[in-house]
Amino acid sequence: MASVIRKANIQGDIWPGLPKRFQSFLFFRIKNPDEFKSRLQTFIPEITTAQTACEMKEIIAKEKALARSQNRPAKLQALPGVNISFASTGLKELGKFTFDEATVKRDRKLNTIFRNNQLRGGRFGKGMYDDLVGEGWDDPQEIREAYKPFGDEKKRLIDGVITVTSSLKPDMIEKVRRVKEHFLKEPGSDPDNYTLSKNPSIEFAFKREGQTRPEKGKEHFGFQDGISQPQIEGLDPEPKGKEPKAVKPGLILCGHEGDKMNQPKWAADGSFLVFRDLQQLVPEFDKFMEDNAHKAPFTKDSPNPKEKLAAYLMGRWKNGTPVDESPHDDGNPDLHNSNNFDYRPIHKHDRCPFAAHTRKMRPRGDLDDDHAVIIRRGITYGDEVTPEEKACQKSDPDHDRGLLFVCYQSDINNGFNFLTTRWASNHHFPDRKDTFVGGAGPGIDAIVGQRQSHHPPRSIGLPDGNDPTEARMDLESWVVHKGGEYFFTPSIEALKNYLTGPSDYPSARASKL
Repeated sequence: MASVIRKANIQGDIWPGLPKRFQSFLFFRIKNPDEFKSRLQTFIPEITTAQTACEMKEIIAKEKALARSQNRPAKLQALPGVNISFASTGLKELGKFTFDEATVKRDRKLNTIFRNNQLRGGRFGKGMYDDLVGEGWDDPQEIREAYKPFGDEKKRLIDGVITVTSSLKPDMIEKVRRVKEHFLKEPGSDPDNYTLSKNPSIEFAFKREGQTRPEKGKEHFGFQDGISQPQIEGLDPEPKGKEPKAVKPGLILCGHEGDKMNQPKWAADGSFLVFRDLQQLVPEFDKFMEDNAHKAPFTKDSPNPKEKLAAYLMGRWKNGTPVDESPHDDGNPDLHNSNNFDYRPIHKHDRCPFAAHTRKMRPRGDLDDDHAVIIRRGITYGDEVTPEEKACQKSDPDHDRGLLFVCYQSDINNGFNFLTTRWASNHHFPDRKDTFVGGAGPGIDAIVGQRQSHHPPRSIGLPDGNDPTEARMDLESWVVHKGGEYFFTPSIEALKNYLTGPSDYPSARASKL
């Protein structure tokens, strides 16, 4: 296990996160692997490391401090950033991954290469579509075409993604232009009027763009997002009070203490990226709160029943105040974004429902230590709700909106997949709560929990003052899972050396492997 965390070797969106108000996800397919490797080598200086991202955040902090001292608004700093990640199909194109393990294992030399160099984790190899449609919770009719396999051979469209960020949109647009130029231009062409290569190294299959909302930091339902990120030992400040314990760096970064996957040496300082395209039905969410607030046993004396119901389903009020610390109102500014709570006593949910989104995804007191950990780096996309949508309380297909969810972890199976399938979509998690909430269990995560047509209906147990509690509410679905992909975000050293080096497998056999 690596013992020293080298910030200059880690891509910056993993940690501490790239500063951004605008973000473009450029999904690409590799067309000419050798040419791509050559261009990737010269592209590496453009990649924003964790060290550079920390310097960016210091620049932002200094400007904010200066603005406060001068009693003026802080000036936005563009600070564009770039990261790159690869799907398993992309690593195959580079000669660094094989899907035909049976053939490889019959060859002694190739088998040694396979055991030493192949990234471990079956879900990464499958990709998100096969993992969550073929064997999971996603409805194929809801998946965007761009994320679906295509053709008779059911090939995956995405080999990798280049993410471009900035706090100023013109700077992001310019950075995207330069990225495309780097990989697509004819060698030797005029930098100001370049010619497209007749044999480009990659093709950009499609892109998704996000931007922060006018209320920066809030997702489309109106809740403060990005709260309660795991604190990483050796990188983040030590948690205080009832805050969750710091986690081992190996739960996020491969090759460090806490990483149990035993990945190949070249994967150290890398992390698996999950990209998830989540559409949010905001008018329908608001309508449900209005129509059902009076049915919740805890809203009777509330001045704003629908906001209280929404808070109890989320686990936080919209300004970030935890309902566990302040179950009746969100008026204490000292509690905005607070993380100093643990849901104890864990056999009660009178202050926060067992199945509230924040409690589902991080049950705190129910666990001695976090073991399913992700760092979230998503961004909202789409327009604000229109007056017409508000009036009819229904989403307009022409005004798609939601969250481009991004998370990092050292193990997709024990991170994203575990959280979404074993916890969020499981009516009986948190465990051993039936005695306190009835045989139907705590219920499903009201925000991101998924149910198939043959599963029991979506519902959640609610506090009602009884012991055990008896109140239960049927739920609708306001987040539509539109697909995505699994990627690996390698270290700078891996990009410079291993990934841009010779293929692990003989070129004559590469197409078969």
